[in-house]
Amino acid sequence: MDTKRKVNVWWKYVVLFMLILAFRPTTYFIRQALREDPIDINYFWTELSPFGLLKQGLYNGNGGADWKIGRPKVTIWNAEQLRSEPELRQFALELVNRDRTLNSLKPLTADSLLSLAAQFHAQDMLERQYFNHISLDGKNPSDRYIQVGGNRRVAVGENIIQDSVQGLGLTYGKVEDFQRGWMYSNSHRQNLLRREYKKFGYGMAVGKNGQIYAVQMFSD
Repeated sequence: MDTKRKVNVWWKYVVLFMLILAFRPTTYFIRQALREDPIDINYFWTELSPFGLLKQGLYNGNGGADWKIGRPKVTIWNAEQLRSEPELRQFALELVNRDRTLNSLKPLTADSLLSLAAQFHAQDMLERQYFNHISLDGKNPSDRYIQVGGNRRVAVGENIIQDSVQGLGLTYGKVEDFQRGWMYSNSHRQNLLRREYKKFGYGMAVGKNGQIYAVQMFSD
């Protein structure tokens, strides 16, 4: 009887452990589905496969049926080091171009106006506590780009993400994690792999309570 009880308790802990591991990706999957922005099912392999579990978020998988994602540029040695905004923007651009190149697309170039608009939106969402492409005063991505001096005739795209972290959270590891999430999200990936886009901007804002917002912007 004692042995059976021990086995039953052991299995309960195993099930509980698996539920805890599955909670984050499942929640993300459901949240995106409710927003009518489905996630590629292969996303779960990057979180729950032996590779994903062993590498603790430093495993990107191979992508989907008709697209690819590159190997992480972060390691356990540099993932959690705090970085400056210019370093984060440059790293974000490297990740985008890594994945565009793998999918036979031309790399993007950094654009200061797109980064300014992206940073403005990330900070605005943090300060006014909302999460949307449309700001509380009705501005869309094109409006924000024009507001900082961009050409109104240029087509603009935007990806946004919201998360929480311990500490300031401005790390290469977080930027890599966001890129992976965007690549496995169908509509976000369309922006990342749009052939017509040529320029790129990035913004990230972190609150004292650990809330973090990141914004990618693209233009022709």
